[in-house]
Amino acid sequence: MWRHCRRSIVLCNACNKFRHVSRRHLLSSNYALQDTWENRWPSTVENVPFGRLSLKMIENFEKFGKSSVIDMEMLVKSLQNVSMENIELTEDIMYRFRHSDDGFPVRDSIVNAIVRSYIDLEIPDRLVPLIKDKLGYGLLLDNYTANLLMSHFLQQDMTEEAAMVAYEMMLQEDTSHPFTNCMSLYCCVKRLQEIGDIQPPEDAPIVADEEEEWTRVRIIHRPVYDDHFDIKKEHFKLGKSLYYLGRAGVVPDRDSSTKDLVSRSLQFVGLGLYNKFSKALDLLETWITAAKTNNTPVLCQKQIETFKNHLEWSPTRDPEEEELELGQQTQDYVARKLYLTEEEKAACMERFEKLTEELKSFGGISDQEIYSYILNNVQEQMKNLEGQEKSSQEKRYQDWKTEMLNLYKEQMKEESRLRKQQEIELKMAEMAEKEELILAHEKKREILLARFRVPVEAKRKEKEELDEDELEERMKNKRSIIKKKK
Repeated sequence: MWRHCRRSIVLCNACNKFRHVSRRHLLSSNYALQDTWENRWPSTVENVPFGRLSLKMIENFEKFGKSSVIDMEMLVKSLQNVSMENIELTEDIMYRFRHSDDGFPVRDSIVNAIVRSYIDLEIPDRLVPLIKDKLGYGLLLDNYTANLLMSHFLQQDMTEEAAMVAYEMMLQEDTSHPFTNCMSLYCCVKRLQEIGDIQPPEDAPIVADEEEEWTRVRIIHRPVYDDHFDIKKEHFKLGKSLYYLGRAGVVPDRDSSTKDLVSRSLQFVGLGLYNKFSKALDLLETWITAAKTNNTPVLCQKQIETFKNHLEWSPTRDPEEEELELGQQTQDYVARKLYLTEEEKAACMERFEKLTEELKSFGGISDQEIYSYILNNVQEQMKNLEGQEKSSQEKRYQDWKTEMLNLYKEQMKEESRLRKQQEIELKMAEMAEKEELILAHEKKREILLARFRVPVEAKRKEKEELDEDELEERMKNKRSIIKKKK
């Protein structure tokens, strides 16, 4: 579905007008639904300038620890032609909003607006670390927004960033959306073509500091590596994504044998990049048993070679190595415990060679080049699904517009209620002060008479409680009065 020299519309920051750039699009220009996006904001909702709105939200976070959803919606809507300082301020507000009561979860409409605004401002690369920091910013991409972002990265030849978005969709473990599955597979295969045959960098050695300082703490937390969200190596993420998509049967084909061949090859090479060699060889044994009866190809030659390379490159661990103390262990240290030992690696190599020979014995290895086949097939499938995808997203934009209008009305009612409550409290305070003055005036005579009715004992006690300086001062005053009388 590559279309040569298609004219794409890119927002120009300098003049806020559209300019045309010659690019090849994976998706049609109508997929962005630009008209629907620009008209998504209800006309009855006030447009507040970015500066005033951001200041209001920061004050709310400082005073109350939260700000409203509609304020966040209005803020991301105003991200047009802002400076980098304002972008940094916006990201700070996003972080604060994520940790407020209304920021869990962050609404899809807010995430969509942030992504589209960053694309229009030509800073989409800043989105990748924000998306990875799920606890900090909570930018969980919905399917349409992820497709839009992956497509933009591919148009800009930013395959690595596009693949990172695909990895994030893999972490959600949801294969119910065919269009996103196709887009993710396209990005992963493109990235596989770039780094699949490149040896991953070696792990940095873990060296204990000889002059380390120990600090007393109440609890020492044991580091945890879940082998999913905690994966840091890109080869592992890419491999797990390929295995996940291959197992889901993303590539459609009328020929079931070709579809199975592609699916198995993706799973096998994915597990190789993921360093799950034993699991891959277990699957291969199962596939060989099923394919022997029909003499059908099981895997493609290219994927077998890639698997073999990563098996040879795979790092190993020493089972006799002394375990670090709990306070010295890190997440990387725990992750390395999943590596094969030298003996296990040698056993996998031997097993791999044996199964490869068995594949050759009945023609189980195909010479087909499946990467170009997958890319072409996926593009065709996306072309067929694009119309349905756009209709679905147009409806979501209308739903978001209605929800924003309702939220705005609710906030206006709440602000009106708070203003009335403040007015009532102020009036009550004024009335209480006036009432106190009236009572003081009415009881003035009683207050004056009460001075002469103070019990003698109380006066004596008060005199005893005076310090020496005050007593001496009072005696001097009395003596001076007596002299004057004389």
